[in-house]
Amino acid sequence: MTRNVLIGSRALAHWSKSFKLRNDADWDIISEAPIGGAEWHNPEHLNNSEVQRWTTPQYTIEFAGQMVYVALPSVLAAIKRSHLWRDLSFQKHITMYHRHLAGSRSAHLNSFLEERTRLTHEAYPQGNPNLMQTKEDFFDDAVKKKYDHDHLHELVAYYDKPLYTRLQPDSALAWCSKDLWYNLMHEDKIKCIAEEAHVIAMERMMIPNKWEYPTKKAYIKAVDKVCTTLCSGWFRDYAIDHYPEVMSHFDQSKFNHVKKELT
Repeated sequence: MTRNVLIGSRALAHWSKSFKLRNDADWDIISEAPIGGAEWHNPEHLNNSEVQRWTTPQYTIEFAGQMVYVALPSVLAAIKRSHLWRDLSFQKHITMYHRHLAGSRSAHLNSFLEERTRLTHEAYPQGNPNLMQTKEDFFDDAVKKKYDHDHLHELVAYYDKPLYTRLQPDSALAWCSKDLWYNLMHEDKIKCIAEEAHVIAMERMMIPNKWEYPTKKAYIKAVDKVCTTLCSGWFRDYAIDHYPEVMSHFDQSKFNHVKKELT
């Protein structure tokens, strides 16, 4: 029989004194049947039934007259990380993850995390761009572009050429190589993501609004898109896992330079 297991913000508050819990926060409980007053999480959904494997009797509470195990921090970290690719309430979830859970992530739960991520993709499908096409087709989307995307990359590049060019076995395609990505040093991976975010911010927020838009807000929105709907796979994962560092690479001078060049 499935143990009752508390997950979500109530479980996080059990472990983290620095986490500020809302008074009206839900009680998210994995249980065989719904428990009055709690948000029911079916053990058959995703891989919820696996969560009980990482509970221990000394960490329990009583809720509605029933004993409820509190999910361990490492499990909460894996659950939160498994759906950070979704754009639903992304800012709330990414902030909670990096402030309170990322440090509890454990390698022994990697298989659980991989399976939960796969199941979450299946249960909540979200479109992502197809990189195996020409650059012309790739950039022929619903966003009206006034300037060439690659030219904007050249204007914000940290080096003589944009970092993404180091990842392309075929410069005619938008596709980038995973193997070439792993050859980059960590700092250049962060810069590569930041270059993309600066271009997206200008292309989708600054230029359409005639540069009358808060640049930091545009950058934040752009990084969020990199982490959710505009990128996928290893590039998106790196952006999610190093989100605070990517955010620290916001560069007002890049906005100033591009605006000066284009206006």
